[in-house]
Amino acid sequence: MQNKAQGHVLALGTFDGVHLGHRALLQQTVMLAEALGAAPIIYTFQNHPLSLFGRSPKLLMTEAERIAALEATGMPVVADPFDAQFAAQPPQAFVRMLVERFALQGAVVGFNYTFGDRGAGNTALLQALGKELGFAVQVIEPVSYKDAPVSSTRIRACLEEGALDAANAMLGARYALSGTVAANRRIGHTLGFPTANLEGYGNKVLPSPGVYAARAYVAGQVFQAVTNVGNNPTVEGKVTTVETHLLEFDRDIYGMPMRVEFVARLRGEIRFPSREALSRQIASDVTHAREILTKAGQ
Repeated sequence: MQNKAQGHVLALGTFDGVHLGHRALLQQTVMLAEALGAAPIIYTFQNHPLSLFGRSPKLLMTEAERIAALEATGMPVVADPFDAQFAAQPPQAFVRMLVERFALQGAVVGFNYTFGDRGAGNTALLQALGKELGFAVQVIEPVSYKDAPVSSTRIRACLEEGALDAANAMLGARYALSGTVAANRRIGHTLGFPTANLEGYGNKVLPSPGVYAARAYVAGQVFQAVTNVGNNPTVEGKVTTVETHLLEFDRDIYGMPMRVEFVARLRGEIRFPSREALSRQIASDVTHAREILTKAGQ
């Protein structure tokens, strides 16, 4: 990272979700580094910059998930904590720090990239500083999905609105929640469909309340599953939970880590007139989910 003779090309951004737009940016970073005879590095922050001001949005990835996804590209990742000192740094000072610290030869950013105190720096300023300080700048045009730019904000909105297919398409992967299986009210057992209650998934976006065909990773295996996101109005639930019924599975997994991938949305959350009616609908949901997952080879 400190090889002054070689120099570096930096991919700059927050990269929440590591979606298709981010992947295009990272690919261009590698290409520019090769053209300049430099080494590519991903430079980001450990925490979302808005978290310093108590305004962080619900995220698509936890910090650990995001860093792991970025490292999976094969590029080195540098993630600094975004603190008050960084927040107050003038845009010019931030760029000069990068030039000195990384022997900067190039920077690749998204079309809406901002930096420095209150986001005062933009792509035009970065290009001007590049000319002044002697490094190349490439601004990546937005990657489009259905005639609109792919962005973390748009993906979050799709998840919250129930547009799972669109969110997964823009992510280039299935949206997932990871956490620990925790005890809950065990209502599923009384209905004949025991569920694993997922907790500890961090400050992540929850898909719109409803029922989903899913894949569950637990105990070193992958299972077809049906996941309910919501407050279970039929049984007078008071809080939002993520409850997953694993098909062809009957084990005690309390306290174990589990990852749930959302494959398809089956329906919205409904208040049924009775527990019996709810149980019948869950049976139908299981059949529907099994059909979808089997067809998809899941």
